[in-house]
Amino acid sequence: MPPAQAPSAPAAERADLVRGVLAHGIAWILVSEFLFAVMRVATRLGAADLSGIEIGAVRFLGGAVVAFAIARSRGASLRVVDQKNAWLRSLFGTANAAAVFYVLGSERIAVGDVATLSGVGPLFVALLSFPVLRERVSRRVALGAVVGFVGVAVLVKPVFRLAGDLASLAVAGAFFYALAMLRLRKLGPRESSEAIAFHMSLVAGVTLSLLALPHFRVPSRGALLPLAVSVAAGGLAQLAMSRAYALDRAARLSALAYAGVVFTYALESLVWGRSPDLRQWLGAGLVCLSGAVVSWRRPVPAAPAPGA
Repeated sequence: MPPAQAPSAPAAERADLVRGVLAHGIAWILVSEFLFAVMRVATRLGAADLSGIEIGAVRFLGGAVVAFAIARSRGASLRVVDQKNAWLRSLFGTANAAAVFYVLGSERIAVGDVATLSGVGPLFVALLSFPVLRERVSRRVALGAVVGFVGVAVLVKPVFRLAGDLASLAVAGAFFYALAMLRLRKLGPRESSEAIAFHMSLVAGVTLSLLALPHFRVPSRGALLPLAVSVAAGGLAQLAMSRAYALDRAARLSALAYAGVVFTYALESLVWGRSPDLRQWLGAGLVCLSGAVVSWRRPVPAAPAPGA
């Protein structure tokens, strides 16, 4: 049998490029936010037959299955070492999940607006990074957070007049999201992404299932596909997010999560034909600028050679 041929130089370079990109938290947070956008749209599609809380319960229980299967395929451990921070991350994340899925289950507020209000969460992360994690927040990061907040404000429609209760709940969920992300950063590289995602999914899935019991309905055939998409996208997004925060600083990643707002509006436009207006385009541009400002890093000069 002839020996296997070595990969060509261009193929090897592409493989090295992919490995290099996936070694940074920025790539993983963008993947995570796109998948979360898919999950939001799928949840709204399924909400025609089911409550948002019930869809959330299925999504997180399914996410636990996804995390378990990936861990087994990779031989990764599902054991959590830092129990305190894992439980705090899961409880804060569950509070955020309950708020988000309840709001997504109502047609009184647009899916893109839910993502926009949730976009306050990364701003909380940036502002709380120093008092909670002792991570220095530079002026550039602070500027990026401000630009992101302005973009969120521009994108928001007058939902407080039409659905003030839902908008307030979404903002409260965003605060719990920030607390969960900061605890996730404390867990860091000591835990496997699969273990963190499995723990969070199981806690949230059981909690939301109990909340959904009084209004439980058997899913119709039409709701099965949105449920499956919500489960798969949400479970994989959680794994990607865990990986991102294990690789990079919380404040640096926080404004990049604003990309989820842009992704959600784009998907909402594709699914329902709701084209963003000028104000939404302007807000999306500011959100993207925010991510660029926060993620930009000055190149570190090489150390001088000995004796130079």
